[in-house]
Amino acid sequence: MFVPEVYGTTLNGLFRASIYNASGMKSVRMNITVTEARAGKIATIQTGVFTIAPGNNIIPSGVARTASLAMAQNATANFIRRNQYFPQGDYEYSFNIYSASSSEEIIIDQTFNHEITPPAPLDLIEPYDKDDICEKRPLLTWQPSIPKMDGLLYQVMLVEIKDKQNAVEALNYNLPIVNQKGIVANLLVYPPNSKELVAGKKYAWQVSAYRDQTIINRSDVWSFEVNCQDTVSAVIPTDYGYRDIENLVKGNFYIAEGFIRFSMINSYQEQKLRFNIVCTTDPKSKIRSLPTIKLKKGQNKINIDLSRNFSFKEGYSYVMTAYLPDGTPKSLRFIYKNIE
Repeated sequence: MFVPEVYGTTLNGLFRASIYNASGMKSVRMNITVTEARAGKIATIQTGVFTIAPGNNIIPSGVARTASLAMAQNATANFIRRNQYFPQGDYEYSFNIYSASSSEEIIIDQTFNHEITPPAPLDLIEPYDKDDICEKRPLLTWQPSIPKMDGLLYQVMLVEIKDKQNAVEALNYNLPIVNQKGIVANLLVYPPNSKELVAGKKYAWQVSAYRDQTIINRSDVWSFEVNCQDTVSAVIPTDYGYRDIENLVKGNFYIAEGFIRFSMINSYQEQKLRFNIVCTTDPKSKIRSLPTIKLKKGQNKINIDLSRNFSFKEGYSYVMTAYLPDGTPKSLRFIYKNIE
């Protein structure tokens, strides 16, 4: 049993395979051959003798340390020698386990395939980088890791930034205020057992995506400051809920409780608003039956009703791309919530 999506990116990861033995104790050897569709054979690994018991067996660490490795002479193999990980490509992993007493007696002959592609950046959403916020227990949100992988979990780290520190230094050296693992969704409600943030202080945070304790992807480190006075003054009570689309996309985050509300200026003739919405939590889902929005000349307060559209699911993340009258696209990320 081998999971190439997690362990098929390094030579050491190949030894994270496990062997299921349905019969009695056996002394065996193992050969692992890695090939890439364009480059051909990349590496061959041969182990010494080891014993497998009935049931599931992990490969002993001593077997991995003493195994012999033969690398091919091609550009892909040379890259692996220098960088210790597999570059982008279409790989085949062949595992052959045979009896220690006879190389003719093959016990297992199994092949796995996996295409290694660069993961999309794991982007943070809210709190926005270098932003001022008022919430002392903020909701932390980020884009889902792509490509989507079964069993993928997230870890969130949040620390205070001390004097003369930058965000990365703070995250590496300071004790975390929040260190939450095992997160399934791409958001974290501030943990009740973590102390609340303090007005006037700066904080750094980062999200890691992992599976089986192996880091798959990691976001940049962002910082923000708790500054309630500035945040409150930025809200105009008479226009609450209809913030300018320019301000919304700069914040790059929005919770749509049944509706998306924003304002924009149309300096041209009356026309339809061109916009589309895609789901980032489940990219395969299709968003249908979006309403038609007509823009009048001048100031427009736009209210897009999503509550009656069954394409939207509670807690899922979406991106709306709206095209301004001059053709400029503006992307707004939001999480959909049902109307309570």
